[in-house]
Amino acid sequence: MTGPTARAAALLLALCCATPVLAHQETQPSAAVAVAGSLGETNFPNSGAAAAQPDFMRGLLLLHSFEFDAARESFRAAQAKDPGFVLAYWGEALSHNMPLWGEQDLEAARAVLQRLGPTREARMNRAATERERGYLASVEALYGDGSKVERDASFNRALGELTRKFPDDLDARSFLALSWLGLSGSTRDTANYMRAAAEAETVYEVDPRHPGALHYLVHAYDDPVHAPLGLRAARRYGKVAPAAAHAQHMPSHIFFALGLWDDAIAANVASLATARSQGQGGYHALEWLAYAYLQQGMRDDAAKLVQSVADDVARKPTQGNRTSLAYARAMWLIETGSADPMGWEDVDETGIKAIFAFSAYDFARGVVAARSGNVSAAEAQARRLRARSDAARANAVGVVASRYDSVTPEELEQGQILATALDGAILFGQGKQDNGLDSVREAIARADSMAFEYGPPYSVKPLDELLGDLLLTAGRPVEAAAAYRKTLAVHPDRRLAVAGLATAVGPGSRGD
Repeated sequence: MTGPTARAAALLLALCCATPVLAHQETQPSAAVAVAGSLGETNFPNSGAAAAQPDFMRGLLLLHSFEFDAARESFRAAQAKDPGFVLAYWGEALSHNMPLWGEQDLEAARAVLQRLGPTREARMNRAATERERGYLASVEALYGDGSKVERDASFNRALGELTRKFPDDLDARSFLALSWLGLSGSTRDTANYMRAAAEAETVYEVDPRHPGALHYLVHAYDDPVHAPLGLRAARRYGKVAPAAAHAQHMPSHIFFALGLWDDAIAANVASLATARSQGQGGYHALEWLAYAYLQQGMRDDAAKLVQSVADDVARKPTQGNRTSLAYARAMWLIETGSADPMGWEDVDETGIKAIFAFSAYDFARGVVAARSGNVSAAEAQARRLRARSDAARANAVGVVASRYDSVTPEELEQGQILATALDGAILFGQGKQDNGLDSVREAIARADSMAFEYGPPYSVKPLDELLGDLLLTAGRPVEAAAAYRKTLAVHPDRRLAVAGLATAVGPGSRGD
C-alpha cells in the first residue's frame, strides 16, 4: 500500500494510539472541549457588543458546518458577555434545527426564544436593525405555529424576504440555500436542491471560500446526475474549515459519487481525527472510512475500525455506537462474505427506535447465509427483518430531537424493500430461481423510486448487484452484466460490482 491511502492509514493509526480515551467518546464537544482551529471566514455585521463578537462569529461558522452542539455553546458564551445580544439567541435557537438529519428540538428552541422575551412582539422589539429583525423573524417562523412542513416553508419564505431586502448578505443567502434543502426534510427533492444550488452558487461567485456556500453546494449536488458539479466545492470545503469534523467529511460525498477512493479515505481519516480530538465518536466518518477501505481491498484497516466500534460499545454503549456497530458489521459481512463472528453477533437495540442500521444488518446476514446454502438461517433473518419493520410503525412519531428516537417513513419503506429482496435470495437458494429473481426485481423497482444520495448504500449491498450475482449463478451473464453496469452507474468503482461485471463479460462469456 503506497500513496494517499498509505498516508491516511498511518495518520489514523497514529491518532488511535495517541488519543485512546477521546477516540471512544460519542458525545459532541461541550463547553469544556472547545472546537479549536479555523472554521473559515465570513463578514456578518451586527449590533452585539465587541467583547461578544469572537464567540458569536465562531458560533455562526460552526452552524454553517453543522457542528450544532459546539455552535450552541459559542452562542451562549456570546450571551454571557452581552445578555441583550439578540442574534446570539437567534443562533442558539437555530442550533436546535438539523434540517437534513430529520432532527429538531422544538421545545428547546422555543425555550431559547423565551429567554429573549415572553412574546414574539417583545422579542422583535429588541432587534436593533431591520436586518436583525429579519433574521429573528426567520426563527420565529421556524419555531412558530403549524406543522414542521408548514414551519419549514415559513422559514424559507422569511429568509427569501431577508435576501430580497439585503441581497449582499452572503450568510442570509447561504441560510436560504439551506432552507431550500430542508423543505423536504431528510428526503431529497431535486427541484428544491437545485434552488439551493442556485443560491449557494451566488454566494460562491462573490466569496469562493464561504463555508456555508461550499457546504450546501456539496449537499445540493449529492446525486448521480449532479455530483461532478460538486467536485469544485468538495476540494475546497475541508481546507477552508479544517477544525470542523463535518467539513472534513462532507467532500467524501462527492468523492464517493466519482469513485475517488483515495480522496474519500483521506477526507474521512481527517474527519475522524478531528472528531476524536474534540471528544466526539466520529462514527459517521468511521463508517464511510471503513466502506472506502473495503473498496480498496484494505480489509485489515476496515476490520480494525469495525472492532474499534465494538470495543466502544463494550466500554460504554450508546445509541450512536450501537447503531454504528450494526451497520459496520453489515458492511463487513457483505464486502467480505466472512463467517468471522465479528459480523454475526447481535447488537443490542434497546432504547433505539431507528431501524435503518439494524435492518441492514438483518439483510446482510440473510444474504450471506443464503449464498452459503444455509437457507434456514437466511429465513430466520428475514423473519427478524419483517418483525422489526412491523413493530417500528408505532415509532413513526415525526421529527424529534434525536434521530434514534423515531423511525422515518423512508426507513420503513427501506425495511420492506430489503425484506422483499431477501425473500428473493432465499427463494433462489431453494431452487426457485425465477421466483427469486422476480422478487429481487420487485425490490429494485421500489428502491429505484426512492431518493438517492451518496454514501455506503443503505442496503449495504446494492440490490442490482445482488441481482447480478444471482443471474451469474443462474448462468445468465448478459443479464448479469446489465445489472452490474446499472450498479456501477450509481456506485462508481464499487469493488464487488466491478468484479462481477468482469466475470460476466470475461473470456468465453456471453455477457460481452
